[in-house]
Amino acid sequence: MSPKTALVMRATGSQGRGAITHLIKLGWHVHALVTDASSERALALKNLGQHVSLCQGTWKDPTTIEAAAKGCQALLFNQFPSFTDDAEVQEARIVLKIAKDIGVHHVVFPTNLALNNPNVRDDLKGSVAAPAVLNKGDVEELVKASGMRWTIFRPGYFMTNILPPFVNWMYPGVENGKFINSYGPDCLMCLIDPDDIGAFVAAAFDNSTKFESQIITLVAENVRFEDLVKQLSRASGHPFEAVYTSAEETDKMKSNPFLAGHLLCIGLDRFVNLKEIRRWGIPLTSFTQFLDKHKHELTGIEGTKPGNNPVFKV
Repeated sequence: MSPKTALVMRATGSQGRGAITHLIKLGWHVHALVTDASSERALALKNLGQHVSLCQGTWKDPTTIEAAAKGCQALLFNQFPSFTDDAEVQEARIVLKIAKDIGVHHVVFPTNLALNNPNVRDDLKGSVAAPAVLNKGDVEELVKASGMRWTIFRPGYFMTNILPPFVNWMYPGVENGKFINSYGPDCLMCLIDPDDIGAFVAAAFDNSTKFESQIITLVAENVRFEDLVKQLSRASGHPFEAVYTSAEETDKMKSNPFLAGHLLCIGLDRFVNLKEIRRWGIPLTSFTQFLDKHKHELTGIEGTKPGNNPVFKV
């Protein structure tokens, strides 16, 4: 009998790595698709288990997707957001067809919590964040129509965004102890540890019937941004401060994807039912637990240089 095997796309990302970790625990073999199999992050995946095979390629070379998908029964279809075009939709059409033709039975697609908002298309009119969110909504429909079993996860704000290097990209000024943001002091952050997304992915593949045709919100807890920064200060030993932009400052920066991502978080807690999420019976990591788990990384937040992320420029 062929071993249970899953193709994990963008395997070096936090969701991909989390999925691989949990799939290995459940006895799965993993084909980890990476853009550069010689990179440090890709090679680190081999340390997760002997049943991890690195596959190099991208959707722009469909033959690499075909090679990686051979022998796989399941697909974690991870996508990097595009703020400028419909690359995600183009990628989905190619990858989903290859997966179906090659014999993949089940596809899991993580999207965005904002899609829980029934008015998201109207609310995002004019926002530079619109393509990154709405394209995922279009891809959700392609996943549903793929002819494979499907499960869609809509995760909240990644807790890993407060770790280096992401925190330096998303919060300019953090190297000086200031979390400059546009959430406002009362914004509830809908938090999820990407490792927990991985646990849900592994559970979905291991119990395909239970998770088939499900759209599942993934949030562990809702935490005020002000309290998030206070918890981070205590855990790291650094005196961080939340600094909120004024209405005028926010308006001047409205074309910035970094800022648009902040505005997108406001009010999303209205579309989260924590009790419903817990009914799936998969343990979820609290922010306090996350900070404890990553304590060794927190010392790298203050004092590091601002990140050079081509997407989040300030």
